[in-house]
Amino acid sequence: MKRLKKLMLMSVLWLATTMTATGAEHGNNLKLTLVYDSPYGFDETLESLRNTIHAHNFRVFPDRYLEEGLVDEFSVNTRQVSVRFCNFSDLYAAIQIEPQVGVVLPCTITVIEGEDGKVQLLTGNVQAMLTLFDNPELTAAFQDLEQKYQAIIDEVTL
Repeated sequence: MKRLKKLMLMSVLWLATTMTATGAEHGNNLKLTLVYDSPYGFDETLESLRNTIHAHNFRVFPDRYLEEGLVDEFSVNTRQVSVRFCNFSDLYAAIQIEPQVGVVLPCTITVIEGEDGKVQLLTGNVQAMLTLFDNPELTAAFQDLEQKYQAIIDEVTL
């Protein structure tokens, strides 16, 4: 089981490196991860994020600690939480356009509280993920998804 987790982590790191290299090759300097500051505390930001995701017609799955499975359960930083969510009709539409897109959908927003108490939200950059595919139809479909993500972030951080 530990080998599988390490293999999965290595795969994600490889994908991140590949995506960054692909973006650089195409002359765009897209960041793989977008970071937003929250003016609120950790608990308030986390609760607001869950409620806002629900309000935008996404299904929210159980939260995961960012380090869960990477360190022993007593060492996990409980102030780093990934909120996972999905809109199944959007997912189905995207998979109809490009079956492989399900592997890279950024259906996670992570809330992190730093040692200084500063709270940030991190999410995958939809535009950076689109560089993996040369599909104008998928790009058009992802514009709507990107707008939904931005609306969620804006509501939580304003």
